[in-house]
Amino acid sequence: MNRLIALFSLLLVCALTQADQLNVDSVSEQIREAESFHDEARSLTHSWVITARLIEEAKAALADDQLMRADELSKRALRTALASVSQSIREKEVWRNRIPSS
Repeated sequence: MNRLIALFSLLLVCALTQADQLNVDSVSEQIREAESFHDEARSLTHSWVITARLIEEAKAALADDQLMRADELSKRALRTALASVSQSIREKEVWRNRIPSS
């Protein structure tokens, strides 16, 4: 659970620091962070398909000089990547509750 709190804290800090510094480097960093968390989710065999699509769309928007669109997509990708990791963590903790006791 502490890891989950740390992940959401990181997301909040990123969102607050990026708000007034929108540029190609900040959006590229958000994309890299989303990729990193997506890779973590994949290693936990719990990645979401939408995250990969959002990452690719963000990269394409950045390549087309659509900075605002790339920022929006990279933030969505980061949120879904974090959510998939946190869901995996929760599933590891609560799966036993679904098994009927004898």
